[in-house]
Amino acid sequence: MTIDWENYLSDEAKLREPSVMKMMGRFGKIISLGAGLPHPDCFPIKNISIDSLSPNSNFIKTESNSVHMDDKDEKLYEALQYTSGRGTSYLDPWCHDHIEKYHKPKYNDWDSLLSAGATQSLESVLRLLCNSNEDTILSEELTYPAFLETCKPLRIKVIPIKVDSDGACPSSIDYILSNWNELYPNNSLKKPKLFYTMPVGQNPLGSTMPLKRREDIYKICQKHNIIIIEDDPYYHLQLDCLNGSDPLPSLLNFDNDGRVIRFDSFSKILMPGSRCSFITANKVFIEKLTRHNEVNIHSSAAPSQLILHELIKNWDSNGNDGFEKWLNYLKIHYFKRRKLLNDEFEKYLPKKLCCWNFPNSGMFLWIDIIMSQWPIPSNLKLTHIEWVKLLEDTIFDTNVEKGVLLAKGHWFMVDSELDRIGFRATFAFADEIEFSGASERFADSLNSVYEKFYGVKP
Repeated sequence: MTIDWENYLSDEAKLREPSVMKMMGRFGKIISLGAGLPHPDCFPIKNISIDSLSPNSNFIKTESNSVHMDDKDEKLYEALQYTSGRGTSYLDPWCHDHIEKYHKPKYNDWDSLLSAGATQSLESVLRLLCNSNEDTILSEELTYPAFLETCKPLRIKVIPIKVDSDGACPSSIDYILSNWNELYPNNSLKKPKLFYTMPVGQNPLGSTMPLKRREDIYKICQKHNIIIIEDDPYYHLQLDCLNGSDPLPSLLNFDNDGRVIRFDSFSKILMPGSRCSFITANKVFIEKLTRHNEVNIHSSAAPSQLILHELIKNWDSNGNDGFEKWLNYLKIHYFKRRKLLNDEFEKYLPKKLCCWNFPNSGMFLWIDIIMSQWPIPSNLKLTHIEWVKLLEDTIFDTNVEKGVLLAKGHWFMVDSELDRIGFRATFAFADEIEFSGASERFADSLNSVYEKFYGVKP
């Protein structure tokens, strides 16, 4: 299918042109009296040394690697100087190779671009494709809060898609798009042209789309000519691959016409403080996103790009394939933690009052409050939605009082009136020794809140 992607651009994106200041870099080696670049003699940093965990010791011991400022190797100079809107000359091609290795897009006219974290990528892409007070976007009915918080000031309306244990429901996407005019009559908002999703270890539900679900969603988006934003920070944390199953292919892997915009991030697999990620999309979109970078962030911080590149290069030296070993190391780490937290939940949580999933990817599990066990108390004159919000707030506040923090379900809901109470828990951060006490306190919170409202123990 040949698609004119220029037709999808926002009014803002159509006006973007190459930065004249960045264009001066195209002249290469020349005596420059035009570019406002500091001379390298004015850079106080002349060497960067990195001590990192080594694959040679199964990431128990560290080894050192240094980058110096010299004429033969300009990586440090490039990291300290103004850099291209695409990213540094060493990490940019690594990202392209990474996509080729793991995702293998089925069309040729694609490219990748470094950005300053997936949230910045998201903001750039929404501005690339959406006009304020006009465009709409589909997403799972529970989704990443930063996505909702990015859409709100850009005045882009989010339309919720039903979810089940396997993620977004294809039938819900198809129904909304097929019946848009009937569902939203006399509405000034346009039919959605974007679908935002986290297909692996979805935040907050922890769900992962199986293969058939991915195929169905891609076909429906083709049918309605919808662009897919695939935000996939947990792709390399498909934990059940340790049991011998193959990793699921990305939505980008299905893409044969350029409709998937994919976000990859170093935050969950190396370090979030690097603020470094990369976008993969068709070349029309990447060219406009590059123009945006040139007058916005220039690129993600070049010293971060240098540290990431040198770390991975050092790991992969001498055919070591250390980066792949590191990804496996992380999977083993989170595989263990997932089991430990689930075991404590099984031990303490009252199954009469709540239930939870056992995610096969990512860092999160989702706890549903069983609403049939929590009817509106007879002494409270509340609507059902008012009761839902009061109960969730009370459980949350009681948890905090007892020294345990869970993420509140309504923080993730596209529709604040959604009839559901839940909490997101992560097995990623707390010390393993704290899982037991946290689970016991959460159980105590549920039991005490139940007794508070109903006057009896559950």
